[in-house]
Amino acid sequence: MNYIVINLICLLLSFSSIYPDMGEKAYTETVTGETTINGLKIEEHTITAYYRGEEELVKRPYLNATIRFPQISGMKDISVQRKINQGLKDAVTQSLNQENSGKTFKLFHDIVYDRYPFFWYSENEYKILSAENESIGINYDGTIYFGRTDYLQFSDYITFSLIDGERIPFTERFSREKVIQAIEGLKYDWIKGEYIRRYKGSFERYEAEEVEKLSSTVRELEDTADEEGNYFGTACYFAVDRQYAYINLYFDYIGEYAVLKFDLDDLR
Repeated sequence: MNYIVINLICLLLSFSSIYPDMGEKAYTETVTGETTINGLKIEEHTITAYYRGEEELVKRPYLNATIRFPQISGMKDISVQRKINQGLKDAVTQSLNQENSGKTFKLFHDIVYDRYPFFWYSENEYKILSAENESIGINYDGTIYFGRTDYLQFSDYITFSLIDGERIPFTERFSREKVIQAIEGLKYDWIKGEYIRRYKGSFERYEAEEVEKLSSTVRELEDTADEEGNYFGTACYFAVDRQYAYINLYFDYIGEYAVLKFDLDDLR
C-alpha cells in the first residue's frame, strides 16, 4: 500500500513539473477607475494578457491583449447586476472574436500554457453612451489582429436592461418600419470601420441596390439571441446617446457587420 501511495505521489509531482502552469490565469484583471452616472456606480475594468516566445524571430504563439469594459456595482438586485456584468464582459470579447469571455480566455490560456500556435493582438476602449430609462448603452471601439494579413477595426453598440439584465434589441425601442423608412429616405450614416472593407470598399454612395439590401436586412432580422446568447448574426443590437441611435447590422450577403447611425428625431 505504501508503495502505491509513494508511486502516486511521484506521478503527481512529475505531472505538475510537466504542467507547472495548470490552474494559473493567462491574464490579469484590474479595476482602473470608477464613475457614477445618474446614481449608477460603474467601475472600469481592464484585462491584460501578454506572452511571446523566447526566440526573437518566432511569431507564434503571440498574445498581447488589453481589454477594457465597464462593471456595475451597488445595484439592489445582485443577480441582475451579476448578469449585466457578465454580459458586458461577453459583449466586448464577442466584438473581438465572436466568442464569449469564457471561450476567449480559454484561448488565452491555450496560447500561453499549451503554446497553442496562435497570433493574437487586441486593444479597445469603451464609452458609456447612456445610463437612464432603466437601461445602459455602451460603445466598444477597438482593433484586433489574430493572424490575418491586416488589422480589423470594430465599433459595436449594445444596450442592457437594468431591470432584468437582458440585452435589448432596437425593436424594443424603435419601430422597425420607422428604421426602414429612415433608410429608404437616406437618413442615415455609416459608422467608419473595417467590418465591410472587403465589399466595394465603401457604402457611402447610397446606391438603390444597397438601400434595398439594408431595408431587407432590417425587415428580416430576428429579435432574440441564438442558443448561446450571441447576438451576432441573429439580432439587431444598438445604443443611443442624446442625439443619435447606433444600430449594428449583420449582412448575410457579404458576411460582415456594420453600424448605421440615425438622428433620433428621424426614428420617432
